[in-house]
Amino acid sequence: MAKKISKSRPKRLAVRLGRINTAVIADRLRELHRLGRDPEFERFPASEELFLVLQHVARTASELKQPEDVPVNVVGEAAVLRAKLWQHLREQADAGQLMAVEQGRAAGVPWHHFNEALCVTSKQGAYQKVRRLKAEQVRELYERRSPETARRHEVRMLAEERAERARVVAQERRFPLALRIGRMLVEHQDDFVVTTMSEYWLSEITDTIDHRETALERANFSTFIEGFVREIHQLARERNQPVTTTDEAHRALLLATEFTYQAQPKFPEQTSRSQTADPLPRQGRRTHRARPDQ
Repeated sequence: MAKKISKSRPKRLAVRLGRINTAVIADRLRELHRLGRDPEFERFPASEELFLVLQHVARTASELKQPEDVPVNVVGEAAVLRAKLWQHLREQADAGQLMAVEQGRAAGVPWHHFNEALCVTSKQGAYQKVRRLKAEQVRELYERRSPETARRHEVRMLAEERAERARVVAQERRFPLALRIGRMLVEHQDDFVVTTMSEYWLSEITDTIDHRETALERANFSTFIEGFVREIHQLARERNQPVTTTDEAHRALLLATEFTYQAQPKFPEQTSRSQTADPLPRQGRRTHRARPDQ
């Protein structure tokens, strides 16, 4: 007898309600209960008291009447909105429960102390449930709500954190050089031909050059210079024209370009325009700032 070939079912995507305006929904529920002549309408809770609202509408739903002169299904719409709010609470409850356990664990609480709170019977059960709660918070729509999913996301987050720490350390070592080049760019900022984005990066350099207290702020300063360099070179390529109007600005841009692409530019004591290779094709001198809409 030939075996029956079963077709594999496609994975079902996990759907989340996400953020909703609960106050607007509660206001609509209040209106529906007014239309349905809720016998306890005068005691309808404030929209911000979400759980109390849900308790009230659940208790009085069976007392609602459909008005003859109202086209909407009062009882039916109220039921749908109640279900939506309960789903919202369920999603919020998972996140809140996970946070409580993580804070307790950080304070030294053993796993088995959470057994009753998590409705499990062993410390392994508590651990596995928390991993599933974690997976629910971090998973993509196509991923399962499983401990393995949570573990994959934690590994990825740790890798991203390590990469970011390495970037900050590397860029902070370059900060003294970035600061020196940034001051040159600021000093000659009126001698660059800029458009919207290159002007944005130049303003970031100007606004933050004297306010870099933390390691992250010092590391990010280099990205402002790099952003300015890439944008102004793109402008030069698109228009095939010079982007500096003075030798000093040209020299500052050359050093910033070397800083961006070679990491360690050399600062010559005296460098004339004839002795320095222009990083971009030049067709005469420009003496004006390009407008963003040009």
